[in-house]
Amino acid sequence: MATEPLIRRPADEINAARYDNDCQDALASHLDDLLDQAEAAGWDRNRAASALMYLAAKRLRSP
Repeated sequence: MATEPLIRRPADEINAARYDNDCQDALASHLDDLLDQAEAAGWDRNRAASALMYLAAKRLRSP
C-alpha cells in the first residue's frame, strides 16, 4: 500500500496560472514547522529563513 506524500500534490499542470501559488500554499506550513524547529534548537528565525533561501537558490536548475 503506497503512502501519501507529506506535501500535497499539485492540482494543476505546471503551466497553469495558479501553479506557483498552489505550490507556495502546499509548502508554507512545512516551512513554518521547519523554522519553528530551528528556532527551538536555538537558531535565530530570520537567519534560519535566510539560510533556507540560500539553500533553495543553490538547488535551482536551468530550464
